[in-house]
Amino acid sequence: MLGAVTLLGYYFLYVPYAQPEITSTQNTVMLMDTMVDVRVDGPNSDKLVAEVLASMEELEGILSRFIYDSEVSEINRRAGQWVKVSPVTLEVIELGLEMGELTGGVFDITIGAVLDLWGFGGDNYYVPTEEELVDRLSTVDYRRVEVDKAQGKVRIPVGTILDLGGIAKGYILDTATARLREAKVQRSIVSAGGDISVIGRRPDGKPWRVGVQNPDNPAQIRWILPLDDQSVVTSGDYQRFFMFEDERYHHIIDPRTGFPTRELRSVTIVGKDSATSDALSTAVFVLGWKEGRALVERLPDVEAIIVSSADTWISPDLAKVVTE
Repeated sequence: MLGAVTLLGYYFLYVPYAQPEITSTQNTVMLMDTMVDVRVDGPNSDKLVAEVLASMEELEGILSRFIYDSEVSEINRRAGQWVKVSPVTLEVIELGLEMGELTGGVFDITIGAVLDLWGFGGDNYYVPTEEELVDRLSTVDYRRVEVDKAQGKVRIPVGTILDLGGIAKGYILDTATARLREAKVQRSIVSAGGDISVIGRRPDGKPWRVGVQNPDNPAQIRWILPLDDQSVVTSGDYQRFFMFEDERYHHIIDPRTGFPTRELRSVTIVGKDSATSDALSTAVFVLGWKEGRALVERLPDVEAIIVSSADTWISPDLAKVVTE
């Protein structure tokens, strides 16, 4: 979620090399309230890393509702009015609406008011009453977001709070990766918390290996995934949560009920791009064990690891290459 500190969902497993390539550059900074790491191998790698990080910071300034002068903040302040936005914001909103349709509304970019009620828009956590949730849920419905593509304008209903945090981070990674592809880099890794996008393979010609956290003990790696020109995103109940009266309340909210979903512990999605994988990891988590698996199985080029309190499901093609 943009504006909310998250724990890193992966650890890179780099193979050491006696003679590092002189065209390899890596830098880590704090962006989107998480650690963002960019590694590039290829000509002008130092300039490309700096350019990509600057672009990611610029996009955060456009898409985060937690930055006062962002375009999303402007849409929220002027709820009920048409707001002129950039092509970037229009693209991300339209993608969010498409994901809402694809997932039957369990991914909803208008969930902001409910997240704020729980305190996930900041650090003042709170367990709301049923009445309070009913009131906030009345503001949630992605189908009421209006887009005038020809004029480049967006309008949301009064009371609604647009939150692109479930898709914007993935979009920002995709934009960074696209720029690096355009520059024809030999290989790269761009990561931001639980989102990772890679180009090419390791210098030894093998796929990058990414370790996925054990939701029962996030300090441990449970699975190792090979990545080859792909993206991977994880949503987990251990990433952002608070405890109240011995009950864990996490940030992955079901827009149908207003409550954190309980059936699953974590969902890892492997796909062609980070933005779609970002939204799908949330949607599958909300849908739960049976419906979440069904969604993954009907989508092409999407693989998943779904973990409940009692069991783990790994999609068939991914199961052939994942190791523990």
